[in-house]
Amino acid sequence: MKCYVPLMILFICCILACTSGCRTTAPIHAWAAPQLGSAVGKQVALAGVQGPRELADPLQRRLLSQAPKEPGRQLTMVSLEQMVAYESRNPARSGSKIQLVSALEETPNDLAIASVARHQGLDYVLRGEVIQKRSASQQNQAEPGTLKVSWRLTGLDAGYPSGGNPIALDVKAARVLYPDLAAVSDLNEVLTQAMVRETFRLITPSVQRYQIQLEIPYLLPGSAKIRRGNRAAREGRWGDAEKLWSEVQDRYPIQLAALHNLALAAAAGQDFSRAKKLARKAIRYSPSDLHKQTLVWIELKQRAYHEAFALPDPPEGWFLTDAASKVATAENVAADTVTPEVLTAQWVSDQ
Repeated sequence: MKCYVPLMILFICCILACTSGCRTTAPIHAWAAPQLGSAVGKQVALAGVQGPRELADPLQRRLLSQAPKEPGRQLTMVSLEQMVAYESRNPARSGSKIQLVSALEETPNDLAIASVARHQGLDYVLRGEVIQKRSASQQNQAEPGTLKVSWRLTGLDAGYPSGGNPIALDVKAARVLYPDLAAVSDLNEVLTQAMVRETFRLITPSVQRYQIQLEIPYLLPGSAKIRRGNRAAREGRWGDAEKLWSEVQDRYPIQLAALHNLALAAAAGQDFSRAKKLARKAIRYSPSDLHKQTLVWIELKQRAYHEAFALPDPPEGWFLTDAASKVATAENVAADTVTPEVLTAQWVSDQ
């Protein structure tokens, strides 16, 4: 009998591999709400960036010229010079013009800028201050340079939020966040461009990149095709991946890895209602931690999407993230960090 023990162990391991599968990760993009407050459709006065002119001036120019214009993110950035020109065209407001000119001196007057901006019908005032800078060296990649800017957003209406947030970047982090900057050879330009993009994330919805977990099945029917779909997802070809997984799911309904991965494909396409339905179905058949964590992740991203664009609640409502969102925000939650203890008992009711 002893000779059969290793075979029995191997058999049990095979069964576990078939039912639970291994895991791999794939990149997925999802919308996130503004970090300070939404300025979409609003006018924002740029009160300037305090710091060395060689650094502050390029930041200001890019913030003014690269304000988002696409639907759902559009806003208008207004410079102090534009505000002065506006006052010049209104002689009756000479007092405001004097106030604003004083704001252009070496020591800016935030109260003067806010007062004039409010009278001009602007909605927010944004100001930055460079609080740390180490110059980038073209020769020494071990010292690639860092940039830290503290931003302050002031709402000019009682219903508009105010707040502050620092942003710290180095060249390596900037290129990880924005891979297209790898083609920019000027390291200081890399920091400037990345800082501008990160600054607009404070006041407009933005797309963030996440790594999510896919299941990799073995031995069960359709496993090879699912793994092909996983490769497509890892390459960002979510449409191809969804087609492959759908074919497996239609032919082999017991392939829960296909069902789980299809839920993530639906989330990648921003069809969150379908994604939740598929994820809950996977939980009904196999309430594993990964399946539960995936459902939490999907609903958190759905909440962030609705918040980012001020959408009403989805028709199916919210199942389980009221409690989860108190301990993990949509900005930092990952599928493998949400614990089952924060979830409610609504897992298996597939509607």
